[in-house]
Amino acid sequence: MSKVAIAGILSLILAAMTFGYQAISSVMGPKASYKTILLVDVLDKNIVSWIDGIPSDTLFKVMDYIVTTPLSLLFAIIGVFLLVISSFRWR
Repeated sequence: MSKVAIAGILSLILAAMTFGYQAISSVMGPKASYKTILLVDVLDKNIVSWIDGIPSDTLFKVMDYIVTTPLSLLFAIIGVFLLVISSFRWR
């Protein structure tokens, strides 16, 4: 198994763990509501603030969409992408 495939599997495991954490935390709180974890929530505001200075409108929208996508979905997309790359690499 290649390193790319292992990274893809680990990314899918992280996606499942993040989704599970969100599901469990929504049940555990006094107010039972599901809150998604975004990349903006995890990173410091100074790290993500450079996105506001992007001059290209299209690139700004793409980067803003990436950092506001749920973290579990990002891990799942990256995992599937890495597994597809590793499958083409071995053929």
